[in-house]
Amino acid sequence: MKNKKKLSTLAVILSVILLLMGILTLITGLRVYKKTFKVKPYEVEKDCEHEKRMQMLDEFEHQTFLIESNRNKYNIETLHIKSKIETNKLIILIHGIKSNYYDLLPLAFRYLNDGYNVMLYNQRQSGLTGGKTSTFGLYEKFDLEEVATVARRIYRGGKIGVHGFSMGAATAIMHSELNEKSNLVDFYILDAPFHTMTSAVELAVHRGAGTKMPPKYVTFSGDAFLRIRNRLSYKDIAPINAIHHSTRPILLIHGEKDDVTCPNGSRQLFAAIHHEKRRLEIFPEEDHCTAHSSNEEEYFERVYQFIADFI
Repeated sequence: MKNKKKLSTLAVILSVILLLMGILTLITGLRVYKKTFKVKPYEVEKDCEHEKRMQMLDEFEHQTFLIESNRNKYNIETLHIKSKIETNKLIILIHGIKSNYYDLLPLAFRYLNDGYNVMLYNQRQSGLTGGKTSTFGLYEKFDLEEVATVARRIYRGGKIGVHGFSMGAATAIMHSELNEKSNLVDFYILDAPFHTMTSAVELAVHRGAGTKMPPKYVTFSGDAFLRIRNRLSYKDIAPINAIHHSTRPILLIHGEKDDVTCPNGSRQLFAAIHHEKRRLEIFPEEDHCTAHSSNEEEYFERVYQFIADFI
């Protein structure tokens, strides 16, 4: 009788422990979810720098329009800018999380002055583009497919490249698998991508982003909550599983001091490419997506050398 009571008591204690662990896991997962998939892009500040960029934009022929995303069932806010140089070449620029296409206007002006037309668009839940959450490229790749389809209609026979940053680079990688069927994009430039969602979350934890708990546990909690909330898994968001399908030329760029996305991720992505039209450029002194602004001339020298060699 006493043994049965002891077993009953142990079962209750164990049930309580498991319940508390489950609650803790869900709370931790919710925090990770809010800092990743549910994070809100910042509003465009109408400051002096923004006004300066808009004045520069007015010097070029440009048009803003909405593209319907048939797969995602919302509109994609898009900006098309024509170079003053007559050209049939186009670069599609893709921003990262928390950002918007206005942040990439300085880069757009560089391409425009160098003889490239430019198309920028706002990713999910940025600007006038729809979507309630980010999916770190998983659903965003379908928006890029829609933008690239419109771009190809405008520039039939021209060369179209995609230049993505951080999460935008991950979007581009995952789109490269779709591109093997649609043949819309001729080459990809990927600045500071992550190779797996798990690696991106673990690196954020190591930076102290929101918790002091073990990174493996936080990652597990975030993945568990995502499965419950969105019926997705971190395993679904793995650019490294998409890049080996691509046959298009790919340039990977990373700052060695990047603590947002790991430079070793780009090294692993580079190794996963199954063709020789690839290049990896590491900037030893650069942080996350800083090389194009702080080391602009060398950055574009490497970009254009890649294009000259493989396109």
